[in-house]
Amino acid sequence: MTEQIDEIANLITNRVLDEVKVGRFYKFIMPNVVLVGEGATIKLGSEVQKLKTKHALIVTDRGITKLGLHGTTVNSLKQAGIEVEIFDAVKPDPDTEVVAEGISFAKGKGIDIVVGLGGGSPLDVAKAIAFLLTNPGSIHDYEGIDLIHNHRLPLVAIATTSGTGSEVTSNAVITDPKRNKKMIISSSALVPDIAVVDPRLTRGIPPKVTAATGIDVLVHAIEAFISKNSITISSALAHRSIMMVTENLPLAVGNGEDMDARHRMAIASLMAGMAFSNVGLGACHATAHQLGTTYKIPHGVANGIMLPAVMTFNSLVCRDRLREVASAMGEPVEGLTDREASLKAIAAVKTLIQEVGLPSSIREVGGSEADFPQMAQYALQDPTLLSNPRQAGLEDLIAIYRLAF
Repeated sequence: MTEQIDEIANLITNRVLDEVKVGRFYKFIMPNVVLVGEGATIKLGSEVQKLKTKHALIVTDRGITKLGLHGTTVNSLKQAGIEVEIFDAVKPDPDTEVVAEGISFAKGKGIDIVVGLGGGSPLDVAKAIAFLLTNPGSIHDYEGIDLIHNHRLPLVAIATTSGTGSEVTSNAVITDPKRNKKMIISSSALVPDIAVVDPRLTRGIPPKVTAATGIDVLVHAIEAFISKNSITISSALAHRSIMMVTENLPLAVGNGEDMDARHRMAIASLMAGMAFSNVGLGACHATAHQLGTTYKIPHGVANGIMLPAVMTFNSLVCRDRLREVASAMGEPVEGLTDREASLKAIAAVKTLIQEVGLPSSIREVGGSEADFPQMAQYALQDPTLLSNPRQAGLEDLIAIYRLAF
């Protein structure tokens, strides 16, 4: 543990000195309040009271309501004197239609706060509803970066999976079924006012879902760590997140009742979300978004398939950072060149993905090389590509898909 602390301290010191030398300035955005720990949801009502709101819309999915995982949230709000409406029609990879349905459900009810409860899908829909209730037009008008101008309704995000980090991020991902494309909406207006990370809510999540969401955390952390916009704070958060995922994801997948492992995965997800929300992601997400939409596979699975190929592509320009990734994943790198150490990082990622039982190639999920040009075209337009450390053109993205095939 002492060695790990020293390693992080040295990392932070070096990054601070680098930033001072080049005169960099930046801002770091996160929720006003973050409640963390088993049973944290119980405290929600008292925090929402401080926002002076009276009528909450809970946005979730039917899996949550059938399991009764919304009970603590509802009770906490009601005990604080807040009325509650429940919209539970969200499905995986939510589209524009469910967002429109949610807005219709909310209108006329006097909703003055939106509470997202679930994995990334309900949280993204909650974000969309919260800003569209106070902004004109349709959600298509806001695809891109910083296009939301009116204040949204107060927003709470409660994570039930350790994966997306959406409870602290400035992004929402909504599918446009007409184009079969995932729209990325990115704005500081989407960062929730209150985030709740209650590991107790992740108990009972099936191993495959735990694995997929956990690898999603790893991708968030690695992409934030090597992002061309990387800063001291994001680097420290991402580095620690990589370590925690490597140590705890196999435990959480192997034994879903291991609450220590689930708690650490929840914290890892939180930290990775804080990191990438401020410095961006990269080509892995840009390509995985299209892979998930085309073959209808979970986002974390798509990310896991694409990550080694993208790391290989990026290694040309960030071998020094990938060396640190390898070290964070427990790989011995002393005496190795940066190139050798970066290969260790890629190998460690492949091993972890296989260890938790996820597919490691596009071929395994029924993909076809004939789809690569169209997927690459959409990936080229994906905002997450902007912070990738190596510039990628259309042919580069097609080559990355081929490498992942």
